[in-house]
Amino acid sequence: MKTLFTLICLFIILSATGQQFTEKEVEMDKLKGTLSIPESKTNIAILLIAGSGPTDRNGNNALGFTNNSLKMAAHELSKTGYAVLRTDKRGIAASKEAVEDPTNLRFEHFVEDAKSWLNFLNQEGYKKLIIAGHSQGSLVGMMPAQDNENVVGFISLAGLAEDAGEAIVRQLGAQSPVLAEDARVNIDSMKAGYTVKKFNPYLISLFGPAIQPFLKSYISYSPAEEIKKLDIPVLIINGTTDIQIEVSQADSLKKAYPKADLLIIEGMNHVLKDAPADPAANMATYNNPELPLSDDLMTGMITFIKKL
Repeated sequence: MKTLFTLICLFIILSATGQQFTEKEVEMDKLKGTLSIPESKTNIAILLIAGSGPTDRNGNNALGFTNNSLKMAAHELSKTGYAVLRTDKRGIAASKEAVEDPTNLRFEHFVEDAKSWLNFLNQEGYKKLIIAGHSQGSLVGMMPAQDNENVVGFISLAGLAEDAGEAIVRQLGAQSPVLAEDARVNIDSMKAGYTVKKFNPYLISLFGPAIQPFLKSYISYSPAEEIKKLDIPVLIINGTTDIQIEVSQADSLKKAYPKADLLIIEGMNHVLKDAPADPAANMATYNNPELPLSDDLMTGMITFIKKL
């Protein structure tokens, strides 16, 4: 498919304790994002892929959570000398118009979008590409990394090892065994190829007709299997106070891809910030854009990238 790229807006100069960098807004077939460009010339660019749900390019969620985690990560990486592209997912925020009918959205669309953004970066002159995917974005990023010769490294940030269907059942089980049992029946039916027409009304956000086609496509992929298809350096990162993705998921990804580097960050939660294990206090960080990223996160990512 022929893709038209439109660069819009003027450069914005941002001061930093490291390098200065500029940002420009980019557009690709109704998909929009921000490209951060360091002051010094580089041929290395990082594609930063957002996680699940209505999460935008900055790591903020339309359900009311503003933490700027991905924006902070992009800026720190650009201060170090790397170009970083962060984008709004298809159907989210400024990329909302890229989805006319949500029932037609499939997980594969996100993968194809990532491939297109990698091609964009290559056309911009970046010859060494790195993918960093957060949460759901970890699986999204694994797949185009499998067959793109320009991708020299992959970073999984709080990514699952099990398929999303198993994660849904497991997470529901911690809240309501009844809902988990109902979800198990539905997930198994969807994996068998069926459309679920009857479901617990409390689970409509998962199995409603608008979202079910996407979920059906999403749960058909196992991150632990997809990571095995890589043949590049990999860094797997998770935090000990992540209340959404447990450290065991990172351990399972490492087991599936033994060559990967594994970084478990003490006290880091799902939005990549230092947080206590207490659920209420942990969730409070999801809506604190002033709270910095975990120091060990950027140190780990930059150390890995410098070796590529």
